[in-house]
Amino acid sequence: MNLFDTLNEAMTDEVVSKIAKLTDEEPTKTKKAIDGIFCTLIAGLVRRTGSTMSVNMLYNQVQKGNQGGDLIGDVMSYLNKKDKLDAILKTGDGLVSQIFPAYKSPLISMIGTYAGIKKNSSTMYSSLATPILIDAVSREISNNKMDVDALTTYLADHHEPLFKRTPEELVEKMIPQLGLQELLSPKFTSTKRVIAPKSASVKPKTSTAVNTPQYVAEPEEEEESSANSAFPVKWLLIFLVVIAAAAGGYYYYENYYKPSQAGASQEETTVLGDSTLTDGTATAVDSVAIDSAKATPAISNVTTGGGALTKEVEPYLIDNTKPVGQIFTMKDVSFVKGSQALDDKSTGAINELADLLKKYPKMQVRIQGHSTDAVGIDNKAMATKRAFAIKKRLLVAGITDTRIDAIGIQGGGDKADIKIVTK
Repeated sequence: MNLFDTLNEAMTDEVVSKIAKLTDEEPTKTKKAIDGIFCTLIAGLVRRTGSTMSVNMLYNQVQKGNQGGDLIGDVMSYLNKKDKLDAILKTGDGLVSQIFPAYKSPLISMIGTYAGIKKNSSTMYSSLATPILIDAVSREISNNKMDVDALTTYLADHHEPLFKRTPEELVEKMIPQLGLQELLSPKFTSTKRVIAPKSASVKPKTSTAVNTPQYVAEPEEEEESSANSAFPVKWLLIFLVVIAAAAGGYYYYENYYKPSQAGASQEETTVLGDSTLTDGTATAVDSVAIDSAKATPAISNVTTGGGALTKEVEPYLIDNTKPVGQIFTMKDVSFVKGSQALDDKSTGAINELADLLKKYPKMQVRIQGHSTDAVGIDNKAMATKRAFAIKKRLLVAGITDTRIDAIGIQGGGDKADIKIVTK
């Protein structure tokens, strides 16, 4: 079970109502604030997985700062007794600074604005939420007998659900205000961490020297048990691997190589027609090629389909003669004046971009937001928020985080562009 599910189980409506009553806040605002704190703190834990030293420190801090699973198992018992509540708030106050360095002040300020609660309430909630989270991590370590490598993998696996579960409004505040831009870098891909085999970490106590004998003994027993059979197990496994490789090769040929060759042949017939319309170097095309393009105008439509963005971007993607780095304006994407909120008409264009990213798995883009009409903040910050608003929609659509970058560019109107990074 991931931390989001564990925390949702612990923070029942009864618990939230009790916390709201203690701080004289509305339960809905209290719920929003606590969920926001948990998302932010989990983001901090995920970021620490980028450094082995940082995870080692976290592992030791969790061992010292937990409540043995009692807190996450029964939060209400701590809320109902003043001495226990005061003690856990004091512990939490130290944990925020210790485990999440430099988080405390910006976290309290951000959550207060995000949820619309008093500063004192935000301070109390963060001091309570932090030990609850650490106790949840401690229980996972204990129940699954995790070592540092296993903890790294467990926390790293929260990267994708973090961006899917965190409200867009909070992501836009959390990333720039708490310096979490690192979470958007390729090294935080949650599914490709290289770690020690998990089975080694959950074995009964053994010498810490080497775990290899555990892996050597199993094949030997397998060979002995199958030695008398007409078809040894190891040869059966080799045969299955060969079959799987052949099937994989056939699948790749039919779904990737063959279509790409077909696309390449289409490119050769359409590149001249396209260049006379969109390329600024049309003068380089000789008169014979121009005449040929005019004679067969219908050919230029073979690679296009879908909406306006698809018709503009797709010919560029399949044209291997054109270098990466071209920028396309998302003409159908608009924002509510003075804010990062997308209007209803923008959904179609963003879905088009998501479809293109799914169709071309090597494609990576940079979303470039623009702003000249920001209200309450400077235009550069608003431009960044607008870029992240589009990125969040793409993440929800199932696009991997590492394929989308998002930045803000001051000026340049109030739209957004996409820059093709790879294709």
